[in-house]
Amino acid sequence: MNTEALFTEENIALFSMGVLFVLLAYYYYARPPKEINRLYGHRTPRSMKNQQTWDAANERSSKDFFSLAFVVLIVGIFLIPINFEGKVIIQMVVLLVGLGWTVWRTETYLKNNFDKDGNPKNS
Repeated sequence: MNTEALFTEENIALFSMGVLFVLLAYYYYARPPKEINRLYGHRTPRSMKNQQTWDAANERSSKDFFSLAFVVLIVGIFLIPINFEGKVIIQMVVLLVGLGWTVWRTETYLKNNFDKDGNPKNS
């Protein structure tokens, strides 16, 4: 693959999107939201029941999001040498499915470890 074909707008977008999500995920992992808010963090009715569910949800979600960000970056890097015009769409599908998976895993974790009022379940 020659350098001109390597640095296309689509390939730059693939790599940039992966790097951007790794940086965002690192920030979320390194600085999870301390208090319940409506701007930043894993914001669902179940996670916002109380501070304990909020902390548990954001700890779990940040780890999954960090893993997802690396998957998005790796998928983007593997797609770069492929000559196919829909590469960015593939990466976006991976990202959207991964985000849905992250939310599902976090909500399942909360459901399994907290009751409907946000109190920890006794094992």
